[in-house]
Amino acid sequence: MKRILIMAVSLALSCAAGLRAQVAYKVTVSGVDSDTQMLYLSNAEQGGLAIDSARVEAGTARFEGSVAEPVVAVVSRQSGLKGVRDALFALVLDEVPLVAQGREITEGSPLNLRYARYQAEQRQLTDESARVYADYRQLATTYGQALTEQQVEPLARRMETLRKQDESLTARILDENTDNLIPMTILLYGADQVGYARVAEYMKQYKLASRPTLAPVKEALGREAVKLPGAKVVDLELPNLEGKMVKLTDYVGRGNYVLVDFWASWCGPCRQEMPTVKAAYEKYHAKGFEVVGISLDRTQEAWQKGVESLGITWPQMSDLKYWQSEAAARYNIRAIPATILYGPDGTVVATDLRGEALTRKLAEIYEQK
Repeated sequence: MKRILIMAVSLALSCAAGLRAQVAYKVTVSGVDSDTQMLYLSNAEQGGLAIDSARVEAGTARFEGSVAEPVVAVVSRQSGLKGVRDALFALVLDEVPLVAQGREITEGSPLNLRYARYQAEQRQLTDESARVYADYRQLATTYGQALTEQQVEPLARRMETLRKQDESLTARILDENTDNLIPMTILLYGADQVGYARVAEYMKQYKLASRPTLAPVKEALGREAVKLPGAKVVDLELPNLEGKMVKLTDYVGRGNYVLVDFWASWCGPCRQEMPTVKAAYEKYHAKGFEVVGISLDRTQEAWQKGVESLGITWPQMSDLKYWQSEAAARYNIRAIPATILYGPDGTVVATDLRGEALTRKLAEIYEQK
């Protein structure tokens, strides 16, 4: 009887402790447009899992409830597309009441006010990118097929500047928040853009790296291990343009730096990047630099035409299986263009080098000796 009583008391204390661990949240969003009837609160760490919903009354919606622990959440509304929601802002659900005016957090914990500043900067970049695209569409409508590279080039420069600003903002968010939840969405949904090598290093210092919701990131890092700096080349054997079977190690690990370039003739960004790769090849090939293209094309004809039209003169490999390519599977390639730079000994030096990043890296290798 005494043992049963002790167990009952222990269970009650455990339940009470669990209740005390709950995080009570209160979120008020005003300035909601008159067409919006409901706002939704979802868990950004768990793929948008529903947490709460609130009816909009007189332009204001209020969420009030509790979660087991602080979590990154998103407030959203129904968009014009069925089943699609428009995110208004992200926040950390904590016990400090939060107030927002539309997309702007105006009151809340110091962490959420900091989060709001980052999001305001991101919105500025997004709005400016939209203006660049609008300017391009206007030019395309006006000039059609007569649109020249000289007309497009200023827009490309503006977009490149915005891309660099976005990269700088992302790096700042990561570096300034190694002990809180703000980096979570970058790690969960932006690892491809940040680069897995950078994410792998960051996870070593991120104090919340053991958080269960980051398990997919750790799994992805496991798949990406073959591309992380210091990894040895994983061999492939695929047909070249003449149909002869060749191995990746016929080129990689033979004493020279080798850029393995995953591309396809149907890939617009790949075609845009190719002049940079070509210029690098022509500049450094005499010093031993090699490029090996691995195409994700579907037909021999498209592959061949792409090589010819882009002036590619370096070795090529492909099994013509599109995204089912053995190479894509083995190297966990989920977007192209994608590159891996190998050192003379066949170990990874860097990944996803594009544009100026590729030019700088090769200059560092070949011009500072």
